[in-house]
Amino acid sequence: MSVPSPSASRLGPWHWLAFAVSVLPLVAYAFSTRPGDFPLYFRTAHAFLEGAVPNRDFRFEYPPYALLWFVPAAWLGGDLSGFILAFGLQLTLFDAFIKWLLLSEGVRRWGASARAWLPLGAYTVVSWIQSVHYLKRYDLIPAALTLGALVALMRKRDAWAGVALSVGIVTKLYPVVLVPFALVLCWRRGALKPLVGGLVAGALPLVPLSAVWPWWNFAAFHVERGLQVEALSAGLLWAAHLWGRAQVEWVHAPAAFELHGEAAEAVKAVTRYVWVAGSLAAAAVSVRTAWRVTPRRMEDLARLALVPLCAFVILNPVLSPQYLIWLTGAAALALLSGPVTAPAVLLVAAAITRGLWAGSTYGSGLEWPHTVLLLVRNFMLLGTAVAWTWEVWRAAGSDTSEAVGVSGEPALPPS
Repeated sequence: MSVPSPSASRLGPWHWLAFAVSVLPLVAYAFSTRPGDFPLYFRTAHAFLEGAVPNRDFRFEYPPYALLWFVPAAWLGGDLSGFILAFGLQLTLFDAFIKWLLLSEGVRRWGASARAWLPLGAYTVVSWIQSVHYLKRYDLIPAALTLGALVALMRKRDAWAGVALSVGIVTKLYPVVLVPFALVLCWRRGALKPLVGGLVAGALPLVPLSAVWPWWNFAAFHVERGLQVEALSAGLLWAAHLWGRAQVEWVHAPAAFELHGEAAEAVKAVTRYVWVAGSLAAAAVSVRTAWRVTPRRMEDLARLALVPLCAFVILNPVLSPQYLIWLTGAAALALLSGPVTAPAVLLVAAAITRGLWAGSTYGSGLEWPHTVLLLVRNFMLLGTAVAWTWEVWRAAGSDTSEAVGVSGEPALPPS
């Protein structure tokens, strides 16, 4: 199998046309008057611009950089309708960045081969289907930063990878699960200092912010959150409720719909322990593999990242629909070679998430058909998490691990 020539790795006119087709249909939705979470972003940003201090004068439930992403659109947009246009444009640019990365990596890996189109094509379809939360919540920003960090790591631009990871963490927190294996990977190839420097540089604005803003108080809000209705354990508990085996209430809490009641509290306590233990174990698996196997291809690094990311999402007592945006970029990259079942299942799970609202009684409690859909979605995610964990665990134990990718196929040197 040969590496594509430099000329075959460049984007041609047909690539740029496909890129435009993947992005432009979403622009209309990004600029639509459907608000999503935009009013919350708008109110908090305007309060900040008027001199109010987050988590002192008003509650701000996100990590601090999230607010800094909201402020430019609020300042430029003026009123809510202007904010929707400005922030919609911002999210469209991040969507375009993700799709450009996927197309570029596909062409770099396969040149003119049909498989080069697979990551962009699969991701585009899923982004269109889940547009209701894909372009109306800010999770697209940390998702783009995380994907950019993975590509930078693979291309040995470790300082930029550190900056992207750090900014992503202080925007949405979840990319922190990728830091352990990134540190090990860079240490093995003698590039730890640039990565750490990038991580520090990305977090430096927290120093002046700390003097005027108790930004760390956002964590208190999440400690107090209940069992969100779409979580794996919540779906099972709600099914037991419909079956008459448990008594819980479907409640519209301040940030999401949650299950309340004695059974829900007990399940939430257990879920939190499982989430922490499972996330740490998954991070340990990725560290073990990074210690023993040098990822030689972009898709191998994507699979390695998906082990802690999937565990963090599916075991979480809070599983909002936009959390799947965190996973779909890396899943699309995993389609570049090796078995396609696990990434395809994850992408389908992300797509069918929209069906949880279509014709459902989400506001008062799901009925059986949508509850079954929720359980199917969650077990699809759990299955892919287990599959990738087993795959990278086996790769780390192989005697030929240095000569193969995480998927077990012969590895190509980075192009």
